[in-house]
Amino acid sequence: MAKTRFDCVCVGISTVDVLALLDQPLCEDEKIPAREVLVDGGGPAGTAACAASACGLRTAILSFIGGDLWKDFMLEGFRRFKVATDFVLCVPRMATPVSLIAVNNRNASRTILWNGQGAGSRRVDLAGLLRRGLLDTRALHYDGHLMNVSVRLAREARRRGILTSYDCGSIRPGWAKLAALSDVFIASHKFTRQLGMPLPAAVGWLRRRFGFRVAVTAGEKGFYYFDEGRGGVEFVRQKHYAAVDTTGCGDVFHGAFLAGYLKGRDFGAALRFAQKVAGEKTRALGGRAGIPQLDSV
Repeated sequence: MAKTRFDCVCVGISTVDVLALLDQPLCEDEKIPAREVLVDGGGPAGTAACAASACGLRTAILSFIGGDLWKDFMLEGFRRFKVATDFVLCVPRMATPVSLIAVNNRNASRTILWNGQGAGSRRVDLAGLLRRGLLDTRALHYDGHLMNVSVRLAREARRRGILTSYDCGSIRPGWAKLAALSDVFIASHKFTRQLGMPLPAAVGWLRRRFGFRVAVTAGEKGFYYFDEGRGGVEFVRQKHYAAVDTTGCGDVFHGAFLAGYLKGRDFGAALRFAQKVAGEKTRALGGRAGIPQLDSV
């Protein structure tokens, strides 16, 4: 097989994350002192791309940012992780998506307020991006936020024999169409709640309906996946970590999984590797700031 320019191209939303570590829960109409404040890059696709790159993949990102004061911050954040920014689309009159995140210092949970600034409905010159080498890659990963372009890209990727991977955080219009074009489908427990199914049952149902490699993450409990060798659903418990912040754990999980899978681990082993990387991330504040060095995993 000819060598590609990228190992993985991630498609979806990228945000500026403003995080505050709090010693007490949020209360309306109050001024609450923060133990620590951090401005970091975020977003499911953006953070997955950074995590995949940190784990040794040649990675690029297709995402929208605004032509505002956050533009240089966003681009520099990707370059610091060696993520190619050739396909970052800067819209002059668009505001960059921002997330405000309150992190509970007592249990590492987070509350997120965010605005995607209409990124999901924006059109792209897909033919032009393809001419510039967008799919010169071994894998295409998408978070579903840019649904229309993701469906079009996934269809073309499948035609070219490129691995397609879907981070399905929640039910969105078009999710089933995109799922049908995916080789790997890793969903959150929020998605299974929306389906109205227990996690193990959802894994089995998804496998029967779509035939892809499938897993569902269950936060600090662990993850469920369909074991092709055993022909059934397996559960892998999460090791306990002295967690500071769970922001971005799922996104880091996806990036690390892709690194493990593309480097030759089988599906279950790649998931276990991703679980370790995501667990280590919880030790620090910030989705990208907390991405661990490989020698610590």
